[in-house]
Amino acid sequence: MTENRGFPLFSLPYLALKDVIISLDVLSRMNLSFCSKRSKRISCAFTMPEIEISLMLCEDSRSVIEVIVIDQREDVDVPLREHVLNVIQTDIKEDFGKVIEVSELVWEFYHDSSVDLAAIMCFKLLEFYGASSWKEVVFQKDVEQSDFDKFPLLLSSAGEISFDKKQVTKEELDILFIKHDDIQLINIDCRYPEGYGMWCARTVEFFCAPQNIEDLLKMDCEKVGCTLSRYKNTDVNRFLKHWLQSTNDGNHKYVKREIRVLKVENDSNMLEDLPVTPWNPKQRGQFFHFRNPYSDAAIDCSKGFDLLRGDGVLATVMTDEGEFTFNIWNERFPDIPNEDFLPNSVFY
Repeated sequence: MTENRGFPLFSLPYLALKDVIISLDVLSRMNLSFCSKRSKRISCAFTMPEIEISLMLCEDSRSVIEVIVIDQREDVDVPLREHVLNVIQTDIKEDFGKVIEVSELVWEFYHDSSVDLAAIMCFKLLEFYGASSWKEVVFQKDVEQSDFDKFPLLLSSAGEISFDKKQVTKEELDILFIKHDDIQLINIDCRYPEGYGMWCARTVEFFCAPQNIEDLLKMDCEKVGCTLSRYKNTDVNRFLKHWLQSTNDGNHKYVKREIRVLKVENDSNMLEDLPVTPWNPKQRGQFFHFRNPYSDAAIDCSKGFDLLRGDGVLATVMTDEGEFTFNIWNERFPDIPNEDFLPNSVFY
């Protein structure tokens, strides 16, 4: 009788073994590390890919973990590879532990609802690949208190929170901002309650801007971005006059740095009756340091117009084909790293 022996993977020559290990998908490589101490050592010995991990919480008791490999090898250009792990709760005992490979990089994992398998897999991926945080958590379902019980560390360490549904309610936003006190970026591309007053995140990005432009000042954040707006230049002019009369809110966690609004209708002179002055090199630097979770850049503000508030806070207004950018100089002469200048610099 012929003995059925496995493939002698670890007996391969060094270069062949290296090629096999680094060509494995992210799940297979991590699973290999669980087999033995030797397999763990070898699976971690070669270049580890840089990965981005996102988690989607769905309506049907399903969680989707997306893992994108940014760079598989140091010396070879490798296209991005997206791995999709569908983690599905089931009450059918026969299906507990079932794994289905839907396609090359798509799997389904069935588990007992009493086990938070998605959280376990997320932590294992973070730990094995040395990732410090999530790129994004997407809510396709309603936000609930229980989400923070199931994923307390995962939700609190997410780089971005967004929504893949038609609307988000006041109650859902309240849960987010009460339970998560360090949101780096919240992306609102669905309907949301107008006049909501508890926005608190380092960066707030709206697809559709709030109806009342003054709401942008009330938000507790460093940066606000709006892709679409119904504002006109007269609205922006009113906003700037309101800013001149305001002060930094001592109850806010963040200090405003940047406001950027697209699709502003040119119905009048945006700067009418405002005490604007051209750039004075003695008052501030030429470049503003633009920073967000994805990239940093130096913005040339030499052609912008400055406004000086009564409390000494200086801001620069820049406009370009329906775009309104408002940079607040909390640091008049920022120390900007060389790598954030050309070709990344932004000029107006």
